[in-house]
Amino acid sequence: MPEPAAPTAISSAQPVERMSPPPLWTLTFLTFLLINFCIFVGFDMLLPTLSLYLDQQGISKETMGLIFSSFAISAISMRLTAARLSRRFGATTVLRYGLIICFVGSFLFFLIPHPVFFALARLFHGAGFGLTSTLMVSMAAQVIPSQRIGEGLGYLGLGATVALAFGPLAGLRLSTVFGYRVMFTSIAFCYIAATLVSLTLPKIKLASDSRQESLGLKDFLEFKAFPPASLILIYGMACCSVTSYLAIYCQEMGLPSAAGFFMISTVGTITARLSSGRLYDRYGHITVIPPSIAIMAASILIIVLLPAPVMLYAAAIVYGLSMGSIFPSIQALTLSAVPAENRTIASAIFFNAFDIGIGSGTLLMGLLAGTFETFSVLYLASPCLLAVLLALYFYYYLGRPGGPFSPPRRPS
Repeated sequence: MPEPAAPTAISSAQPVERMSPPPLWTLTFLTFLLINFCIFVGFDMLLPTLSLYLDQQGISKETMGLIFSSFAISAISMRLTAARLSRRFGATTVLRYGLIICFVGSFLFFLIPHPVFFALARLFHGAGFGLTSTLMVSMAAQVIPSQRIGEGLGYLGLGATVALAFGPLAGLRLSTVFGYRVMFTSIAFCYIAATLVSLTLPKIKLASDSRQESLGLKDFLEFKAFPPASLILIYGMACCSVTSYLAIYCQEMGLPSAAGFFMISTVGTITARLSSGRLYDRYGHITVIPPSIAIMAASILIIVLLPAPVMLYAAAIVYGLSMGSIFPSIQALTLSAVPAENRTIASAIFFNAFDIGIGSGTLLMGLLAGTFETFSVLYLASPCLLAVLLALYFYYYLGRPGGPFSPPRRPS
């Protein structure tokens, strides 16, 4: 009789072991975090400074638009081919070459200050950024446990979102204190560092790499990624007024430098990143995305309705909280909506939608500011876009738990 007791004890212990969460913090995952941070710092340092630099070089506004659009065109093109390049050469190899292309793009700014070289620099930077940002998410999703996809992508995106707060601050400081050459050197150093760190990565075979080589429409499109991609597109249009025009708006309103806003918003970003992913995995996206959209709208309204230094900094912390929640949640929503073998394509669609939102939003917001001859109007238009975003989210997902676009729930 005593012999059956032992198996009973073992079997009762086995479910407890299966319920323990799989490890997330591996060396490979930590390497991804560092590379992702370097990629986005190099990108975000140019957000508030490139237009100022081009204006200093005597570049017309029309030419500026062409230079800016060259980045988006090359980034979108390379993202659409990222999955095919990964299948042919391997994801890790393509990632490293993408980082080198980003370095070349930042180096070209040192050459002759001519619009052709500026456009060429943005073409290279866009191509490298398109490859690296797409593959980083797909490669990380391959090593993140499926039960912790929201948490893992939240931490991965922490580097990108902190960079969005830290990068513009660093770019403004370096360009004003030390000059633009030092700033471009710092950007180049970010990509050199990321390339060296990437040498420690193992060869990672993506699920999409097992697909047969073809030129069909399914190699470039994943229709299940379109609903969340449309959300991130509108989000990009709404938040571009803060990232692209805040420095000029602060000058217009006699407010402190926008650098302080970006620095303080980092605190809110980090706080949100440390909690929103777990909340997403445990209770679903509806507990994260709608409140975050409302919080972001409130922060932008504070900037325009209460234009005072104290309120600007209060809006910064609130803006950081929302920014640190919305982007990774919609990103996790996108990857959860598609089969594993289509994650690279879904990532490309996601980032392309975000870039299109940023690009078109920057253009439309600039035209709006020119029409009304004030940048204040942008901070009234952005909450309207966020209201559209919230309505579209409810249209897609409200009342549809377990629907075709909803991520799987974790077992309780």
